[in-house]
Amino acid sequence: MRYGTNGPGTSMVEVTNISTHGLWLLLNDEELFLPFDKFPWFQDAPVGKVVHVELPTPQHLYWPDLDVDLEVDSILHPERYPLVSKVHEAGEGYGSSEPSEEWDRDKVDDVVLALLQLTLHDMARAWKGLDFEVMDRLFDKGYILDPSGKAKSVVLTQEGLARSKELFKELFGKGRGSGDK
Repeated sequence: MRYGTNGPGTSMVEVTNISTHGLWLLLNDEELFLPFDKFPWFQDAPVGKVVHVELPTPQHLYWPDLDVDLEVDSILHPERYPLVSKVHEAGEGYGSSEPSEEWDRDKVDDVVLALLQLTLHDMARAWKGLDFEVMDRLFDKGYILDPSGKAKSVVLTQEGLARSKELFKELFGKGRGSGDK
């Protein structure tokens, strides 16, 4: 009996092993090791989320359940990518680094509630993310890097970060009214 030739592989990337030190990926025909000290996002993640990896482009890996994006080059040459999240290392939550006692939390809550109007659908449901058109306009203005893609986060430019901080203080500083400067 003769069998036909094998078709193309169904997975160009797969996690082949996880140890206490890191994880191994098979990318095309190359095995890559991601040590947890260089890639800490995977260390405490559930195995099911770590093994769910996608290859959107030949040089880009994406873990949708963890919202982790990596360039293949960052695995091959981690020394070229020295920026590691200080939030993860310190065990802190995400959020602004400004002291929260200077914020009027009621104003913050009101603005977030108002922003939910941007994604309102089905009478009373709203998406937790921000409106795509608004994000595109912020990109066009140079405040954020390109928001398209699967990542759930966006990177602010230097100008965007400065403007964001300025607006946050203006809108939410305690003792400031809506029209006060």
